[in-house]
Amino acid sequence: MRLEKYKESDKQLYTQLVFNEKLMQMNYGRTFTPEEANMLFQWIVRQNVSELPFGTYKVFVGEEEEEYIGMGAILWNEEDSVAEIEYMLLPKYWNQGYGTALVGKLLKMLKNGEQVNAITDPANIGSQRILQKHGFTLVKEECNTEGAPVLLFQKIYENR
Repeated sequence: MRLEKYKESDKQLYTQLVFNEKLMQMNYGRTFTPEEANMLFQWIVRQNVSELPFGTYKVFVGEEEEEYIGMGAILWNEEDSVAEIEYMLLPKYWNQGYGTALVGKLLKMLKNGEQVNAITDPANIGSQRILQKHGFTLVKEECNTEGAPVLLFQKIYENR
């Protein structure tokens, strides 16, 4: 599995995710509008100038690790002073272990003792299982900025 930060020329890869109805229904409850997708992609590119490990990454697998399967991110939540991980995989790569591997790879980029959060849709049982495999604990159910319910998972990363 290879991770590489998104750059301006990667918009077409990114749109494969945010315009995929099945994927976005599971992650955001809807697909993005073209305007929303463009605004978020521009934000991602601007944020990707930050120092490693923080940023949003394209995820590749395969023999030459050139097959694009989705995205993974490590973001800094200023409000709560914690790292957050996010990930989305194209549906044809679900239930094949890629999500578990991706979360493991993202976690290894963090510092020992760092608190990390992850948020998932209550209906996304697969994502909940991935987080629990990596030692995340369900902390609470809350609402996202659009008022939809989400589950907040947390852990303190310890490199073993």
